[in-house]
Amino acid sequence: MLTIVDWRCFVSHGIRPLVWAATQRHVSTSGTRSGGRRASEAPTQSKYSESVILPRTTFPLRLDGHKRTRAELNVQEAAEFESLYTWQRGQPREREFVLHDGPPYANGVPHIGHAVNKILKDITVRHKLLQGYKIHYVPGWDCHGLPIELKAAGMGGRNQKDPLQIRAAARKVVDEAIKGQREAFQRWGVLVNWSNTYRTLDPSYVTRQLQLFAHLYHTDYIYQDFLPVYFSSNLGTSLAESELEYNPEHVSPAITAAFPATSIPPHLQERLASHRLHKLHLPVWTTTPWTLPSNQAVCYAPNQSYALALISVPSESNESGHKLVLVWAEQLLDQLRRIVGSQVEIVCLLQGKELAGVKYRHPLKECECELLPGDHVTVNSGTGLVHTAPAHGHEDYLVALTQHLPVECHVDGDGRFNAGAGKELEGKEVLKEGNQAVIDMLGKTEGGGGPSILLHQEDYTHSYPYDWRTGQPVIIRATRQWFLNTARVKEAALVALEEVKILPGVGQREAAMINQVKKRPYWCISRQRTWGTPIPVFYDVHSGQPITNRHIVEHVAGVLEAEGSDAWWRLSEDKLLPPDLVKQMKEEGRPLPHKGKDTLDIWFDSGSSWYCVLGDRRADLYLEGLDQFNGWFLSSLLTSVAATGDAPYRCLYVHGFALDEAGHKMSKSLGNVVDPWTITDGGTNTKKDPVYGADILRWWVASRASDNAASRIGARQLGEVQQAVQRVRAVVRYLLGCLSGDQYIPSLHSLPTTDLRPFDRYILHLLHGHVNQVWKDYDALCYNKVAQNSLNFINNTISALYFSCIKDRLYCEEKCGSKRMSAILVLHQLLHHLLLSLAPILPHMVEEAALHYNKVNNNNNNNKVPEWRVFHKVVEPPPPSWHHPELATMMEVGLEVREELHRNATASATATDRLHATITAGGNTLQALYVLQTNTEATESGLCELLQVAGVSLHPHPGDADGFTLAVSEAEGNKCLRCRRFSAPGGADLCHRCQKVLTAQSPQSNTSR
Repeated sequence: MLTIVDWRCFVSHGIRPLVWAATQRHVSTSGTRSGGRRASEAPTQSKYSESVILPRTTFPLRLDGHKRTRAELNVQEAAEFESLYTWQRGQPREREFVLHDGPPYANGVPHIGHAVNKILKDITVRHKLLQGYKIHYVPGWDCHGLPIELKAAGMGGRNQKDPLQIRAAARKVVDEAIKGQREAFQRWGVLVNWSNTYRTLDPSYVTRQLQLFAHLYHTDYIYQDFLPVYFSSNLGTSLAESELEYNPEHVSPAITAAFPATSIPPHLQERLASHRLHKLHLPVWTTTPWTLPSNQAVCYAPNQSYALALISVPSESNESGHKLVLVWAEQLLDQLRRIVGSQVEIVCLLQGKELAGVKYRHPLKECECELLPGDHVTVNSGTGLVHTAPAHGHEDYLVALTQHLPVECHVDGDGRFNAGAGKELEGKEVLKEGNQAVIDMLGKTEGGGGPSILLHQEDYTHSYPYDWRTGQPVIIRATRQWFLNTARVKEAALVALEEVKILPGVGQREAAMINQVKKRPYWCISRQRTWGTPIPVFYDVHSGQPITNRHIVEHVAGVLEAEGSDAWWRLSEDKLLPPDLVKQMKEEGRPLPHKGKDTLDIWFDSGSSWYCVLGDRRADLYLEGLDQFNGWFLSSLLTSVAATGDAPYRCLYVHGFALDEAGHKMSKSLGNVVDPWTITDGGTNTKKDPVYGADILRWWVASRASDNAASRIGARQLGEVQQAVQRVRAVVRYLLGCLSGDQYIPSLHSLPTTDLRPFDRYILHLLHGHVNQVWKDYDALCYNKVAQNSLNFINNTISALYFSCIKDRLYCEEKCGSKRMSAILVLHQLLHHLLLSLAPILPHMVEEAALHYNKVNNNNNNNKVPEWRVFHKVVEPPPPSWHHPELATMMEVGLEVREELHRNATASATATDRLHATITAGGNTLQALYVLQTNTEATESGLCELLQVAGVSLHPHPGDADGFTLAVSEAEGNKCLRCRRFSAPGGADLCHRCQKVLTAQSPQSNTSR
C-alpha cells in the first residue's frame, strides 16, 4: 500500500502557511519498496551497462593503517614539498609576506603544542603563497637556558666547574632535540627550507645579538644596577617573571610584630598625653620574617584612616599584662581583635598623613628608621602598616628610590644569611631555619630583638612564586645585575602597540598585552649561568666597576663569530679585548680587567631574533601561544622599540593550549600525553592507536585549535576529525572520477556560463559565495571557520544536493552533449576551487589529488592538459558572472518544493523517483519554477532533476495567487533498463532520452567505456 499525500502551500498576506491534506488510495507495486535505485546507487548490470558513463579513478577512497603514512610521504616527495620554499623565493612576485618564527625550545621531544603552533603557521604560509605572496619564513630554535644546562650536567651539575664541558654537553642536548623536532615538523608537511634555519647558539646569531646589545648599551637602554630580582637559591641564578609558577598552597610563617616608636611628633604626643599614655608601637604583618634584618622603613597610606588602639599584652611579670598603644588601620580593627583576643580600646582616630615624622627602633638592630608614606600600601589585610625591605621587594625598592633609602642585602647566592645579618643568623637558610631564627629573636626581650614585640604567629597558606624547573620556592634578592630600562621604553612601546593588530578576539588580547607592558617595572637580562650568550663586559680588578663600550662589544662579537661563542670561556682577556686597548693598558702598567661570568636572559636571546634574522624587514605576523604575552611577544617588543622606535610585528596571532580528551592538562605523571607521532604514524598497537596521518592532525588544528583558549584532543576528537576528512576525500574522489581521462578538457569542452543549465549556474553562484568567504576567513586567520564552512558546503551543497541531482545526467546523457557538459564544467570548477581552498589545511590530500589528475589526464590526452601544481598557482577570484542572486532567489523556490516533497516522501516511506509530481503555482512562485521547466508536462526538465521524480506536471494557479500546491501520484512509466528512471513508455525497455542517446552513438562508442 502506498500513501499518496497532497501538499498545499499558499501565500496569504505575505506569509506562507503550510496546510496538509492527505488522501489514500491503493496502488499496485512490484519489486522493492523504492521501486528503483536511490540517487546514490549506480545502475545495475544489464545489456546497456557499457553505455553508461560511470566515474573512474585510481584515487583511493580510503587509506588505512600504514598505507596512509606511505602515501603522505610519497606525496611529499612527488610534489616536491622540500623544494617548494626555494622555488617560491625565486619567483618574481612583488608582494612579500614575513612570518617570523618564535623559536621553540630545543629541549625534549615534539609535543602536541608544537603541532598546534607549526601547523597554524604552515596554514598561514601556504594561504599567503596561494594569494601570490613571496614568503619569508625561517624556522628557528631557542637553544640556551637553564633547563638544557641542567639536563646536560644533571641535577648535580652545579658542582661541575668546567664551563667548556658543560657547554659541550648542552650542545649535544640541543642537537638531539632539534633533530627530533625537525623530523616531526617535516612529517607534518611544514613548508620551509630546512637547510636555512636559525639557532640562538649559532655564531652569526650571537654576533648580531651582541651588536644589538652594544647599540642598546650605547643609547643607555641597558645598564647595571643593584636591584631586587627573583632569585633561585637552588640554582644560584636570577629568574624572570616568565620563569615562575605560582603555588597557591604554599605555607609561610605569618607574624605580626610591633616596633617601638622612638620619636613622636608633638601633635601625636599631645593625643597620647591626654589619655595618660606616652609610648607608641608600630605593628606590621609579614609572611617573610627572614626579610626583617634588611628592614629600612615602615610605610603607611597617607589617605587612609588609622586608629590609636590600646590593647593589653600578657607578660611574665604582670598577669594582667602591660598596655600597648598600636597604630592600626581603622578598616582592619577586626583583624586586631582576632589576634590579640582581648578588649581593644580606641584612643582616637587620625589620618595617615598625620603619621609623618614618626621614627621607630629597627626590629633587630640598635638603629632608628622612619615611618614613610607609600602609594603601594592598602588596607585590605594586615595592619595598614607595611614592613619595607628594599633589597627584597619590588615595591619596597621603588620606595627606596624615592626616599633615598639604602639597599642592603644580607642574603647570599645560596639563600643563606651572610655576616651582615648578625652572628645569630649568619649561615642559616632564610626559607627554612632562618625564618624561625628571626621569629625567635622577636620573641625575646633581650638580644637582637630588643624591645620589639611578637604579637601573633600562624601558618598562612597563600600563592607564592616557585621556580617552574625545580618546583622550589624562590626569594626576592637584591643583586648586581644587568637591566633593560623598561620605564624609559614603556610609553613608546604602548604607542607602537596601537598599530599592532592582535587576533583572534576583540579587546581582551589587546588589554592583556598592554597590561604586560604597563606592569613591568624593569627587565633583568643577566643570568649567572654557563650555557648562554655571554654578556661582553669586563670588570676592573680593583674597583669591580664594569668596563664596556661599543668598541669592546663589537670586537668581542667579531671574535665569537670567528671562534665560536665558547671562545668567551676559552680565551684569555688579552685575546678578547681589542688589541689597541690591551696595548694601551700594558703600556700604562695597568692590569687587564677580568671578563664577566654572566650570560644573557634567554628572553633577550629570543627577543633579539627580529634583529638577528629579519634584518631590515618588519614581520607581518608573529604567531604563538597565549603564554607569550609576557614572553617572546613582550621581549621582542621591548628590544625593538628601544632600538628602532617601532614594534617588530604588524600583527599578533595568539592560540591556546591542548588538553587531553577529558579536558585535563597533559603531563607525563598523569600518563595522558598525546604524542603527535602516534597520531600521524600510529602506535605499536594500531588497533588502540591507529594511523591518522598528518592531514587529520592538520584538520584538528585548523578546526579546533585555532580559536580556543584550550582544545581537547583524544580518540573521540580524532575520530570525528577523521570522519570529516573522509567525507572531503570521498567528494574529491568523485570529482576526479567524473573528470578523468577525456571526459573534460578545458580547451575542448567549454561552454559560456550563460549557456549552462539553471541548476548548474545556481551551483556556481553558491561556489562564488563560498570561495569568497573562505578566502576572507583565511585572511582573518579564522581557520576554524574555513574548516567548518568547507565541510558544510561539501556535505550539504555538493554531495547531498548537487551530486544527488546530476548523477542521472552524468551517467546517462550523451557524453559530449550540452546537458552533460554543463554539469561537467561545474564539476571542474568545484574540483579546482575546492582543492585550492583546502590546500593550506590538507596539502597531502590535495597534492595527491592533483597528482592523480595530472597522471590520468596527461596519459589519456597526449599532454593536452597542462600539469597542475597546486602551490604553483595563484588564486584567482571566481568571475563576477557566477554571482547571480536573482537566479538564486528563483532556485530557492524549487528547493522549497523539493524540501517539502522529500520530507514527506520519507515520512510515507516512498522513494521520490517512483513519483510523478503535480504542481500548481502562481505569481512569483510560478515564474521561478518556469526557470526550471517551461513545459506543462516533462520527464527530463530541471525541475524533475531537482525533485528527483519521474515526471512533473506544472500548472498555473487560476487566481495567480503566489504560492504552490503539490500533489504526487505513482509514476505511470516503466523503469528504464539503462537509467533506472520510471519514465519508459509502456512495454519499452528504454525511456525516450536513453533511446535517443544510444541511437546517436556509433557502435564503437557504445562499448567504449
